[in-house]
Amino acid sequence: MLRDLDGRFLGIGATIVQNLCNAVEREKVKTAMKRLTKKDCGEPASKEKLKQHLFSMLCALADFCDANDIRYYLSGGTLLGAVRHKGFIPWDDDVDVNIPRPDCMKLQAISHGKIGSYELLPPNGHKDYCYNFWRLCDTSIITEYSPTGTNTKKIYQPLFMDIFPIDGLPDTEKENKKHFRRMTLSKKMLHCIRGSWFQGRTLPAKIFHGFGRPLVILVGTKRWINYVQKTAEKIPFDKAEYIGVAVIENHTVEERVRKSEYIPQVEVEFEGRKFKAPKGYDTYLTQLYGSDYMQLPPPEKRVSEHAFTFYHAVK
Repeated sequence: MLRDLDGRFLGIGATIVQNLCNAVEREKVKTAMKRLTKKDCGEPASKEKLKQHLFSMLCALADFCDANDIRYYLSGGTLLGAVRHKGFIPWDDDVDVNIPRPDCMKLQAISHGKIGSYELLPPNGHKDYCYNFWRLCDTSIITEYSPTGTNTKKIYQPLFMDIFPIDGLPDTEKENKKHFRRMTLSKKMLHCIRGSWFQGRTLPAKIFHGFGRPLVILVGTKRWINYVQKTAEKIPFDKAEYIGVAVIENHTVEERVRKSEYIPQVEVEFEGRKFKAPKGYDTYLTQLYGSDYMQLPPPEKRVSEHAFTFYHAVK
């Protein structure tokens, strides 16, 4: 009996120690990255250097996922670049990856917020990080941008690679539209906390932002983010027939794809290396960019969608 009690106490002790270790790791994720300002920016980083850093981050994530049986998929413009250019779209300046939500949780748990030299930030992972998805960050490069591209107030963050969770979606297009409508307001409200009080390109946008910001502050950004996450998780990924990314604004109902066509992985070439992509990438890219996605856009549209400026971090 005493031996059994000793075993139980040892088990409880080990659990407590493990929980404390996990808490310390979570705290490291929350506090490792300080709030950045213009003073932290050194020399401008060239586009070539930027892409080298982004590619290194992508390689680190891919290697970690492959080693730990975590499914990942090149997505958005990164997948389009791989299929059409076998690398970066020449005028693009970011990298996007989709990962099933259960695998996102596994990634966070196993990595403890660190993949190589990079920081992995989950939703609500940092007081200055108010987004609905994961980001892998390179603190040696700083990104300067304005949330609207026209606002004078600048935001400074480490160079990042977006990791979007793939969630379950409704079986019918009608229910899918309702599902995205329920999430749209909350996703827009979260934008109100960024930048200046009355930012926006149009008068309605400025008014929405100005009146929405006090409400977001009152409720708290963490609650808004948690609401979006819970809404996105209402249809469990493992039980869903249709899946897609529901936590970002620029892609909505067109993200919905049949899981049986998307989840099987194939390899595509990106900057001389093979990475994972969805088997049904043609359907996915067609829904996002149209059936002519292999054709180059007109010259005037061959520009980045982001108003980013990049700097080497001051050491």
